[in-house]
Amino acid sequence: MAKNKKDNPVAVYAVVSQIGFLVLTPLLVFVIGGTSLSEYMGWPDWVNIVFVAIGIFTMLSSCFVYLKKLIKMFDSSESGAGTTEVSHDRKDHDYYDDSIKKKRL
Repeated sequence: MAKNKKDNPVAVYAVVSQIGFLVLTPLLVFVIGGTSLSEYMGWPDWVNIVFVAIGIFTMLSSCFVYLKKLIKMFDSSESGAGTTEVSHDRKDHDYYDDSIKKKRL
């Protein structure tokens, strides 16, 4: 039996398949809703382009936020992978050379 979400293939499929929902839903809502609203209200056709642009922006922003959460959820912080912190010694740089100091002494 799987111990956490990362090991369960059904849970991983459910999480990843939600991306498709996040792509289709805002686009369809804004395209269909904008078209029907502009026909009902008698607005000009360029309003549909505005609704499509808003739908694309909403789709991209929701996918970006969800992918950030997925990366955070599936980050293997136990192994140290995925961390951006770098610790190093000043002597690791190429321009730092102890041999010059030793020659002067």
